[in-house]
Amino acid sequence: MIRMPEGGLRARRRLVLMCLAGIAAGVTALGLGSASFAAVQTNVPCPAGAAGLISAINASNSAGGGTINLAAGCHYSLTTPDNGENGLPVVTSGIAVNGNGATIDGTESVRILEVDGPGGNLSLKNVTLTGGSADFGGAIANVGGTVSLNNTQVTGNTATQVGGGIVSATFDPSSVAKLTLNNSSVNDNHQTVAGVGGGLGGGGIMNILGTATLNGSQVNGNDAQGFVGGGIASGDYLNFSSTSSFLTLNGSQVDDNTAPNAGGGGIQNLLGSATVNSSEVDGNTSLNGGGISSGSGGSAPPVTSHLTLNSSRVDGNTATTAPGEGSPLAGGGIANGGAASLNNSEVDNNVASHATGAGILNHGEMTVNNSEVKGNMAAGNGLVASGGGILNIQGPPGTGTTTLSLNKSRVNDNRAGGDGGGIANGVSGTPLDGGAVTSHNSQVTGNVAAHGGGIFNSGGSVTLSSTAVTGNTPDNCEPPGTIAGCTG
Repeated sequence: MIRMPEGGLRARRRLVLMCLAGIAAGVTALGLGSASFAAVQTNVPCPAGAAGLISAINASNSAGGGTINLAAGCHYSLTTPDNGENGLPVVTSGIAVNGNGATIDGTESVRILEVDGPGGNLSLKNVTLTGGSADFGGAIANVGGTVSLNNTQVTGNTATQVGGGIVSATFDPSSVAKLTLNNSSVNDNHQTVAGVGGGLGGGGIMNILGTATLNGSQVNGNDAQGFVGGGIASGDYLNFSSTSSFLTLNGSQVDDNTAPNAGGGGIQNLLGSATVNSSEVDGNTSLNGGGISSGSGGSAPPVTSHLTLNSSRVDGNTATTAPGEGSPLAGGGIANGGAASLNNSEVDNNVASHATGAGILNHGEMTVNNSEVKGNMAAGNGLVASGGGILNIQGPPGTGTTTLSLNKSRVNDNRAGGDGGGIANGVSGTPLDGGAVTSHNSQVTGNVAAHGGGIFNSGGSVTLSSTAVTGNTPDNCEPPGTIAGCTG
């Protein structure tokens, strides 16, 4: 993840903390027990509208839990708040909602649902949540509770500050926020406020110090105007320097999200763990880390982020950072400032429009196993367009040596307007020195750059073992003699 100015990031963390603190205090004061799904059954007929939903949730909460059955295909409209920004009562017990294809519409007037831990446990099945509007969590605000979405759609919701579709946040370690999506979607939601002192981000989902798991689900077409995460923002946004945020994608999509002022067009992982299994992060756009941005946000080691891709792809993403917009570092596909591992995965056809690191920008520790980095393009001219496939550079002082290890992998057919069509280990003529690159049983072929078509080394070390660096333009390696085993 590209480091943001520390003052700006801390200010936005404080903003989130202050605005959510009132909710957190209320949850703590409730002192609720663990959730249970009682046998209370409530049917909400279509004509009952908002009043029927309010009554059903109140009854379930009073009974310690229950099941609410919505009328098939009904459109329930919420037009006035029930409490705070919420159109419905806060869920404080175990409640299962059988939607039967119904829609609950916030009519751009209210947040639809809030779930408070430790007792709040909400399961939604076959329902659509749309038209929700709030400062935090347009459709759902989960504060230390448990939320499960099953065959459910969260679409067309808006938050000004955080989490256009859903915000899920932990304030008390004994009541960890848990969010699970099963065959569900969080699509076309919006976080709207930008600028200094404005919104943080998370166009689709914001996961703060909690656990979020997506199984066969989609987070597509969302946008964030704040400073983090167009699709999903997951991590420590409260300045606790905690690595207790966990994001897992299984057979899921995070596609076509945008964050014009942010890092992490698809996913941003700040001081957390993100694991992407058999999934895709494609077609996203942001300033840097067009597909995925993962890092520490400037926190001192040993606190860091962890990113793992297994049998997944990060394709067709774009980083739009341009000269005059701050750092020339981009990362069209992935920007990594922590620990990252790519296994049997691909990072293909990503673009850095005017900056460096089209496929991957690494200033942490990265291992690439049996994977490919192909067809990426650093589209500008000169040194600021270096690293068509991978840019490997030293991180901030005190972060240790940046390492990139390639094993049985391919860095092919990438292009750069500056140094290093395949791999740029540092950028010549700048303070951006390279780190330590090792390549074993791999290939760097068919890449094109102004200098060092295959590999360019500046201020770092490159060690090749059973690695073919061939067929690159205008040459395979530069400067001459700095990379043992590479000629021409």
